[in-house]
Amino acid sequence: MHPILFSIGPITIHTYGVMLAAGAALGLWLMSRLAKNAGLNPDQISSLALWLLFSGIIGARLFFVILEPHQFMAQPWRVLFVWEGGLVFYGGVGAALVVGFLLMRRWKLPALTVMDCVAPGLALGQAIGRIGCFAAGCCYGLPWENGWCAVAFNDPHTLAPRGIPLHPTQLYTCAALLIITGVLLLMWRHRRFAGQIFFSYGLMHGIARVIIEQFRDDWRGEPLGPLTPTGWFALGLALVSALVLIYLARRKPKTA
Repeated sequence: MHPILFSIGPITIHTYGVMLAAGAALGLWLMSRLAKNAGLNPDQISSLALWLLFSGIIGARLFFVILEPHQFMAQPWRVLFVWEGGLVFYGGVGAALVVGFLLMRRWKLPALTVMDCVAPGLALGQAIGRIGCFAAGCCYGLPWENGWCAVAFNDPHTLAPRGIPLHPTQLYTCAALLIITGVLLLMWRHRRFAGQIFFSYGLMHGIARVIIEQFRDDWRGEPLGPLTPTGWFALGLALVSALVLIYLARRKPKTA
């Protein structure tokens, strides 16, 4: 694919970084629209969104460095070069949740309603970001000789194995997240209780991730039984989200 979008002298623009920025911008825009519709303070939500974005990127990068420390041994300063690729989604979610809950408590925001506003934008931003993963070659799939939609990465700067037909798992994830975004937006008008959108996102994302994990071949930690650590995390996310949805539906039948 095209890890480097273009270069101007010593300045190199990476496709991953451009798509990451585009995904963040679209996700924040959608989050703001939904927050306004929910009657939340737009200034507070904009500030919260920026805090979530920055903390999420930091958490995602730190988790990647923990999983792949050897990539930074020779040049440790490259830990800061997030635009080249190398973010772990669940590390970002963990960091953003901690920061988000602290800020929502401090600003006295309705946590579940805010989370409902965040979920569709998060899914959309992830979908766009996965196109960046495809361009960079990270998150690549298993070899798939003669596969009908297999792709071979040949760019010398790619992070994927070169010249081998692979499952385009980045595009699988992108497609799944676009579908999830659409479903969440359809649910938004008919939500019955606060938290329904966010935990529906968690359920659908977890299931999609567990399925797509079976086709990935990049390093995501030593497998623990049938799943990698990220696979188990995705399964846990799906199960917890399902249980919370059941609890919230029984506790509060109306939107709060």
